[in-house]
Amino acid sequence: MKMKTVLSAVTLAALVAASFSTVAQADAGGRGGDRGGDRGGPMFNFVETDANADGNVTKEEITAYHAAKIAAMDTDKDGNLSAAELIAGQVARDAARQAERGAKMVQRMMERQDANKDGVLSVEEMTPPAGRGDKMFDRIDADGDGAISKAEADTMGDKMGKRGKGRDGEHRGKGKHDRGGRGDRDKG
Repeated sequence: MKMKTVLSAVTLAALVAASFSTVAQADAGGRGGDRGGDRGGPMFNFVETDANADGNVTKEEITAYHAAKIAAMDTDKDGNLSAAELIAGQVARDAARQAERGAKMVQRMMERQDANKDGVLSVEEMTPPAGRGDKMFDRIDADGDGAISKAEADTMGDKMGKRGKGRDGEHRGKGKHDRGGRGDRDKG
């Protein structure tokens, strides 16, 4: 019983904190746009939150939006969110974000590689340009013997892993996919 009371208090505190952060972002010009999660704050999607579609989000709409999200996570309908329900909610949000990122990646891939614009990628269209694979192979094959040993592969993996990390161990992104030093998500 005490655990449920603690979880209820924690859930209420999280709801209040999320509501205030969301209101602050909405007041700051709605930087989150119609995106959920990444920049719009916890459980905030401008388009979904704007219940009357008037282009403005009120505190009442934010409160109603959060209440609906929490009710959806409360699968046993006991008015509380258990650790399992919170985890399931987070897993669902992460899966949705991953699916969205994957769809965007595939769209870019199709635009870049579908040379004949038939909506599918042939083996030829999927094959890297001549020399691209050779160049990478030669970089990994440190001793130049024409074969990559396990040690060489591990060394390259370590280099690739370290390349994108800052002093604090957080991924910083490098190369053409860099997002201004923020990795996949805005950090601040």
